[in-house]
Amino acid sequence: MTLFFHLHRVRATCIILATVFLVGCQNTTTELRGNGLVLGNKANEPKLRTPKTTDPVLVRAPKAHPTQVPKPIPPKRAAASKRVVLTPPENINAQVRVGLLLPLSGPRSSVGQTLLDAALLAVFDIANENFVLVPIDTKGSPDGAEIAAQEAVAAGVKLVIGPVFSESVRRAAPTILDAGLNMIAFSNDRSVAQPGVFLSGLLPETQIDRVVRFASSRGLRKIAALVPPGPFGASVVRTLQLAAMATGMEVTRILEYGNTPEKIAAAIRSISDYDDRRNALLKLREDLEGREDEGSRSALERLDILETLGPTPFDALLVAASGNDLINAAAQLGNYDIDTKRTRILGTSAWAIESTGREPSLVGAWFATPPLDVASEFSIKFRDMFEATPPAIGSSAYDLVALAAILGSRDGGPNYDRNTLTSEAGFVGVSGLFRFKPSGLVERGLEVREVQARGSRVLHPARGQFNDQTN
Repeated sequence: MTLFFHLHRVRATCIILATVFLVGCQNTTTELRGNGLVLGNKANEPKLRTPKTTDPVLVRAPKAHPTQVPKPIPPKRAAASKRVVLTPPENINAQVRVGLLLPLSGPRSSVGQTLLDAALLAVFDIANENFVLVPIDTKGSPDGAEIAAQEAVAAGVKLVIGPVFSESVRRAAPTILDAGLNMIAFSNDRSVAQPGVFLSGLLPETQIDRVVRFASSRGLRKIAALVPPGPFGASVVRTLQLAAMATGMEVTRILEYGNTPEKIAAAIRSISDYDDRRNALLKLREDLEGREDEGSRSALERLDILETLGPTPFDALLVAASGNDLINAAAQLGNYDIDTKRTRILGTSAWAIESTGREPSLVGAWFATPPLDVASEFSIKFRDMFEATPPAIGSSAYDLVALAAILGSRDGGPNYDRNTLTSEAGFVGVSGLFRFKPSGLVERGLEVREVQARGSRVLHPARGQFNDQTN
């Protein structure tokens, strides 16, 4: 099903302020002058840069999901089994149409609907009267994504945002590229990235590199890692080794953990050298117990409070886990005498939830994430509008549609070419600083946070622009 959402200015009681301007691009409209694209709520986000040349755009939006927009007859669905040549309608030259490929039906429909809500919020915040968002249902399947891509081209879109899942991206990409269009997908699977197929998902490599480099800057010299099996784990290992090489850190050991509490416990026992350290303590105790001198007796008393002898073979431990795996790993750190006051635990953006601090062994841990304060303000605005909590990628949906709306409003017509999308200066939105590389990968400015008993605190801010050395 294809739905056409056309922005109309609506009189209502809810007023949303949004300010945008382009990074590193020259143009003639007042909204687009300046250096850097800023996407977000100006009134509630004082930390974001604002244009110096004009007042913010005022868009009045209803306090409910917009349903009163026109819904033209959708284009005829093309067959998935056959590649067809698609041409856009001839009567839409005055409109700037952007396709949004989401799973709006099927088992993943809740994700798709929430992303659509975030996208519509950006439309009401940012877009002008000529901007048309065209959501198309992928049905959460690769076949559905291919059909949706064909419908997007037939609808005359100038840019495609989505799909969500990597296999859907892989199937949709040929149709989009054959039509001479670019696509910005929500995936973080680097295997589907290519010129013209950009990823907006937060790459694990970016997070690992950021937190490891920060750890090195704080004087940590020996690092170990617990990683899951599979492509994600391999990516973590590769990034860790490169970051350690660049900073002079020593990678002492890397172990894969299994998918059960027992296997996780075994991995932590091994990586900490628990058995060797325990045996060393028992042997020293045995030697001292046979002596009668005061020094030996004092030493023996001191050993009584120890569980092992000697430190762990690392002063930083990267735990590439989340959810139940993280909970199980955290519970085992103390069991195998990993002193988190002496060993810094490192993690990923998946730890940016309040429940992480409920694990005592994780309090004081460090992780890298897009700036949470701005994302939190977006979440508040989203909940106020839709009475629901957006997923982590909801901020990306907002930013990508906002970016499309701004690039589509330029004098001379929309500009979604690859040179514009891969601006070296990048863009700033509610998900923080980001830019697309010609390869299709995304680079983001990340902050480093420390886990607290309730939430987390910023240890090192995200960079403000890509030409600084903050991270």
